[in-house]
Formats: sequence, C-alpha cells, structure tokens
Amino acid sequence: MSIISEGPEGGEEQPLRAARGGRNGLTQRQQRRLDLAARAAWLYYVAGKTQDEIAARLNVSRPGAQRLVSLAVAEGLIKFRIDHPIAACVELSERLRVERGLDYCEVVPGDPDSPDGVTGIAVCAAERIESYLSSRVPTVMAFGTGRTLRAAVAQVTAMDNPQHKIVSLVGNLTRDGRASP
Repeated sequence: MSIISEGPEGGEEQPLRAARGGRNGLTQRQQRRLDLAARAAWLYYVAGKTQDEIAARLNVSRPGAQRLVSLAVAEGLIKFRIDHPIAACVELSERLRVERGLDYCEVVPGDPDSPDGVTGIAVCAAERIESYLSSRVPTVMAFGTGRTLRAAVAQVTAMDNPQHKIVSLVGNLTRDGRASP
C-alpha cells in the first residue's frame, strides 16, 4: 500500500510505503490522511459534492480536496459497479476483443420482446455504420447478407455521402436485401 502525505512544507505530496494487509505500518497521521481521503471520495462520488464543497466541509484547500480524492483512487478505496445488463456486455466485449485479437467488438443486451432477436444488434451496427459513413474520407464498406444486416441498414439514418462505396460480399442482392438464389 502506498500512502501520499504532505511534504514538510505542507505542499507537495510524497508517496510513503506501508505494510500490505491493513494499516499496521501506517503512522497515526497517515491513517488520518487515508480516512480523510475516504471521506473526500465519498463526498465526491456518492454525495455528488464539488471539490470546492469538499474543501469547505473538510477544511482543506480546493487542491487539497482534489489530492485527497486522487489518493482514495490511488489506494483502491474507490470501487465502481454498474448495476445494469450493459455492464456484463462491456466486460464480455473487452474479453472477446483481447482473446480473439479483434480491433473492435461490441456485445449488446438482447431484447426479449423482439420477435427476431436482432433489434439490439441492429441499432448497435447502425451506429457503427453511421460512424464510418459520416467521415469525409472516402470509405469502401463491404457487407454480407442476413436478417441482422438488413435490420441494421433499416436503422441507419439517410445520408448523402457520395464519396463512399458499399459493395456486396456475396453475389447479387435483391432490392429488399435478400440474396439472390
């Protein structure tokens, strides 16, 4: 565990090392500083207070309040948890991206009310397609076929960007997006 404490002049912060496994190796001053950092972090992240409000409440300067919150983060006192289905999707996306060596991977929650199960994927894919088509740099995009792609294209906002080309990866496509036999 590393603890940041004020230097002898009361200004610059200097790291101090303490024994792992608790606060046993900390001086009383370091323990108080860590407690103060925890209070500052709670005020900032949970109570939604500004650094000025934290400074006033803890009787420290505004930079001191910021340093306390930074100390709490550095010491691992802050833990974030998103309690939403998207959190598991983000975690899986990153794991797949790393494990498979992908440049981009997005996992989206499914919509249980969707009759075909492609709504979430379609919206996500449409956003990605739009990001490429919004570029001024000419781009060639190649697509396959299928219900998901068709649903995604239906979600894409109409654009007039003649600098881009869209090509088919599979034979011919009919006007409604189905592949010819």
